[in-house]
Amino acid sequence: MIEIAEERIEILFNRASEDFSLHPERSHRYVNMARKIAKKYNLKIPGTWKRRFCKRCHHFLQPGSNCKIRLSGSSVNIKCLECGEAVKIPYIKEKKERRRRKFESNTF
Repeated sequence: MIEIAEERIEILFNRASEDFSLHPERSHRYVNMARKIAKKYNLKIPGTWKRRFCKRCHHFLQPGSNCKIRLSGSSVNIKCLECGEAVKIPYIKEKKERRRRKFESNTF
């Protein structure tokens, strides 16, 4: 049952992504349905889709349409234009990893 639930969550998010331009309300409904399935079976939403919906109003986020994405310093700022919620996602680990790789490649 858990595998079926995971497949359905993936299908719902894919459909939300495809239908957003024509039917944004339907996309929001798909996200809501996927969240309910995840809650019912105590599953985590996959990382690929985790940042694609607002944590406050639960609307599907499509960059350029109903959300703004900005880079500032060492974080990614995502602002939902539906409710005004702003999320800051740090990317310090990625910067440190890149620096470490660069340093290792320069040493002999």
